[in-house]
Amino acid sequence: MYRLVFLFIFVSSSVFAFPSDDVTFAVNHAIVKVHVANNTGNHGVGSGIVVADNQVATNCHVVANAQGVQVSKFGVAFSPSSMKADWRHDLCILQFQYLDIKPVSLGDTQKLNYQQSVFSKSFGGNALKPIISFGNIKALYTLDHEKIIQSSAGFAMGASGGGLFDDEGRLLGLTTFKSPGRHAYYYSIPVEWIKTLLNKGKDIQLTAQTEAPFWDAPFEKRPFFMQTYDATREESWGRLKNIAVLWLNIEPESEEALFYDALASFELKDYVLAKKELNEVVKKNPRHAQAQLYLLKLAKLNYDKNEVSAIEIVLSQLDESLLKESQ
Repeated sequence: MYRLVFLFIFVSSSVFAFPSDDVTFAVNHAIVKVHVANNTGNHGVGSGIVVADNQVATNCHVVANAQGVQVSKFGVAFSPSSMKADWRHDLCILQFQYLDIKPVSLGDTQKLNYQQSVFSKSFGGNALKPIISFGNIKALYTLDHEKIIQSSAGFAMGASGGGLFDDEGRLLGLTTFKSPGRHAYYYSIPVEWIKTLLNKGKDIQLTAQTEAPFWDAPFEKRPFFMQTYDATREESWGRLKNIAVLWLNIEPESEEALFYDALASFELKDYVLAKKELNEVVKKNPRHAQAQLYLLKLAKLNYDKNEVSAIEIVLSQLDESLLKESQ
């Protein structure tokens, strides 16, 4: 009981406010629409963010194998002179000679917290002006020493290369891909990859794709968090257990690997191990709402009214939608 009360105090003191209208409007200037033409003359649209003087970051899958690329802003079109590409991380930076657009401020994903409020802006749906979506950080996954951001800030086709921002208007990453299905998860690649490519990337003249992005690799070569999503969606709990065990062997400190092992244990009715691992997860990260949800389910199975009440208070502060889902 003491542990749960302690977590409630911690969570209550860490509530995040939504950004002001001034902040969300202030980033509009740096969001551009990316236009591409392929070898058959078809036209495609994506988004991009001005991240430095004369530099626009977007997803490589937006411009891959294009015969022509332009960005537009305020009714004016600009053609890049070259680009830098990190094909594996799906990050391309278009370079211009005279792009008179002020860049955004670059943030830091290492300082992010679960449930922290964020917003995305892009030209999703081929909108005439940048559209906004509000949400929260739901998970952070380590990939190549940086953090892939899963958030509830939704986006639609055309949003690839758009921006995910914190409440101060600092760029956290590029809105890149989402999971299939009605209740989708939305993923952004981290701003740190942008910083690295700006400083170390080499200029190229061609848009010919040389490597598939990590999220489009063959299943067994995709990051573990993507493999666990598929197993969870299919309710293949034995397969989820195998993936989580392998993930833990490679990343023993990963709280997400531990959570998915606990989830598999719960669904396989090994409630003792599930509770042990879930407690370890929330000890590492009290703001892990999914772990709190499954601790709540275990408390209900054990008819522990005091623990149920305490965890419901925690979940109400973290993610009220999950609390409603549990009722």
